Amino acid sequence: MEPRHSKWKEYVEYKIARNKFHKLIGLEFVNIQPGLIEAELVFRDDLQQQNGYLHGGVSSAICDMVSGFASYTMVEQDQQVFTVECKVSYYNPGIADRFYAKGWVDKPGKRFHFSASEIYYLRDGVKVTVAKSTTTMAVVEAGVVAPKHM
Repeated sequence: MEPRHSKWKEYVEYKIARNKFHKLIGLEFVNIQPGLIEAELVFRDDLQQQNGYLHGGVSSAICDMVSGFASYTMVEQDQQVFTVECKVSYYNPGIADRFYAKGWVDKPGKRFHFSASEIYYLRDGVKVTVAKSTTTMAVVEAGVVAPKHM
């Protein structure tokens, strides 16, 4: 996939820096490529649900963020994205010390990007999927919902 403007990576890094929620939960972005974002999360007690697993709301938020930032890698200058639909399917309980998340763009469009994501952990070197999502991101001109940047 080819980015749609020359400062795409700086723009995505700027958007990630402006997102306060990922900092709150401790999500760290470790790889930014055109159409792809990868992140990691160290499990903490305050991220668990009543049975001690990673909370589904945290999983859902991570799916949304990695899909959204992957979509930001594929916008033109002065465009931004926001979620219009996100369907999350939960495969296994999140029982690990560290989680990995990947978001990617399946089909970039002029007005909508169709993206997907996955959260997983490694158990004895074997990938265990916690959740997967499919997401539709609206692509809008900057200034429609927030000020322009870059």
